[in-house]
Amino acid sequence: MNWYRRPWLLGMLLLIGLVVLAGFSLTVGARHITWPIIWKALVAYDPTQVDELLVRTLRVPRLLLAIACGISFGVAGALMQGVTNNPMASPSIMGINAGAALGLAIAMIIWPYSSLNVMIVFAFGGASLATVAIMLLANRNGSRMSPVFLALAGTAVSAVLLAITQALVVYFDVAQDLSYWTAGGISGVRMAQVLLLWPWTVLGLVMAIVLSKSVTLLSFGEEMAIGLGGHMGRIRLLAGLAVLVLCGSAVAIAGPIGFVGLVTPHMARKLVGIDYRKVVPITALLGAILLVAADLVARSVAAPFEIPLGAITALIGVPFFLYLANRKGARS
Repeated sequence: MNWYRRPWLLGMLLLIGLVVLAGFSLTVGARHITWPIIWKALVAYDPTQVDELLVRTLRVPRLLLAIACGISFGVAGALMQGVTNNPMASPSIMGINAGAALGLAIAMIIWPYSSLNVMIVFAFGGASLATVAIMLLANRNGSRMSPVFLALAGTAVSAVLLAITQALVVYFDVAQDLSYWTAGGISGVRMAQVLLLWPWTVLGLVMAIVLSKSVTLLSFGEEMAIGLGGHMGRIRLLAGLAVLVLCGSAVAIAGPIGFVGLVTPHMARKLVGIDYRKVVPITALLGAILLVAADLVARSVAAPFEIPLGAITALIGVPFFLYLANRKGARS
């Protein structure tokens, strides 16, 4: 079916798929919980029942966090690909996640018992550092800079930031606190953390939707966008702020989960074209579905133990990245 003219229908189908997948994810875990118990935990919660307690305090927050992080990483990747006109851009590849990780490590060293809001602010700062570095590289040679070169530059920035992060956490003896977080994981999250994340996710998503028309202009090339009345500096600045809001908040809670922002925008553009007014909401749904599905796999493969969520998304994203690099390298 041609989804270009019916993005609303595709959105409805994806939303239904997300709801079904979310419902199934609530039943999966070290302890199988049936649907009647889940429904009772949602509408008539009894904290004295162990299964209902598990649903309300562990599985529902985990599900909501997976959805929020999927939206954040997916939409951030779509914005980065549109603004830089680079199909290989994503928060993980371009160093944004690594920058947020550095900021969080610094927060753990300076204020080890600080609140989550403080952690998010530091993650914003680290992500800002990486964003500025990448935007400077993107503007350095304009359209002459190839997507492969930008991806390599982002990988280098990411490697440098991660090396600094590892050196700091080892020297200041906070490696144990950061080890599982750096692999990307959402186990053990509480509802208070989820409630802190969702306002940032909604803010970043609204910013992306407002900017979507302008980002579409950039996807046609900088010269054409300027000719059509686009303000390049303002668009890039606002898009960069949206990426910071989305990635900084998600990384502060879930860790640097990679490749969601690389894969889902490509899937969305394949389905609905290059109009970012359609790409952004479809990417948000695809990102949520991908991360909820990846979390299901992480919990199921080696139950009752869990695989870090970042490892599951890397199994999908790394081959896709190599495919893109090979295709772009062959064209250039």
